[in-house]
Amino acid sequence: MDLLILRPQYTAFGMQRLTLRKAAPADTDRIAELFAGDPGDEAIGIAGSREKAIAFGTGMVRLPDSAQGWRQTVVAELDGLVAGILMAGGDHEDTPVTPRLVYLALRTFGPLGILRLLPRLRARVRVQPKTPDGAYHIAEIDVDPAFRNKGIGGALLDHGEAAAHTGGYHIMSLTTSTANPARRLYERHGFQVAETRTDTAYKRYTGIDGRHLMVKELR
Repeated sequence: MDLLILRPQYTAFGMQRLTLRKAAPADTDRIAELFAGDPGDEAIGIAGSREKAIAFGTGMVRLPDSAQGWRQTVVAELDGLVAGILMAGGDHEDTPVTPRLVYLALRTFGPLGILRLLPRLRARVRVQPKTPDGAYHIAEIDVDPAFRNKGIGGALLDHGEAAAHTGGYHIMSLTTSTANPARRLYERHGFQVAETRTDTAYKRYTGIDGRHLMVKELR
């Protein structure tokens, strides 16, 4: 994700300047807020409560060398305020299970809570499609609810596509829940549903049928 978009983006904000840049350590708290501060039904259903979803998601962002940390993130900054984040790349990996991650889980859920969490995680794994080999994968894209539907999500997707082209990738991918209204944004930017996985236990925990794999061929 070396390519940065530094020109003004004239969106629904009029003449306000939208700049995309690589995140810095000082952005960590804001990244955590955008990544975990407004959890959806999936995160709440898997974690068991809104409070636990926020605590665990925030902790993941702050783990050293986290896949959700500042090193892996591009931020969309609107006149000095970070309004959106993008985590993407050809080598983007899930957070590995490390002693720090285990400690975070124990601190958030407790030993008995982890036992209750395991079947929920297994259900989540069952609905997660495999990322296509060799794809530039959009792992996370979040926009502050106060600034949605104003072009920021589209600018972040455009940034990801530019970086994918620069890196020589021929396909982009992302996964999203079947209930996510952002699917319309992804489709407007050329992504199409390639696979859908559903699971009855996952739906019982989250109220959501499952997850889509969406792909875009690059030319």
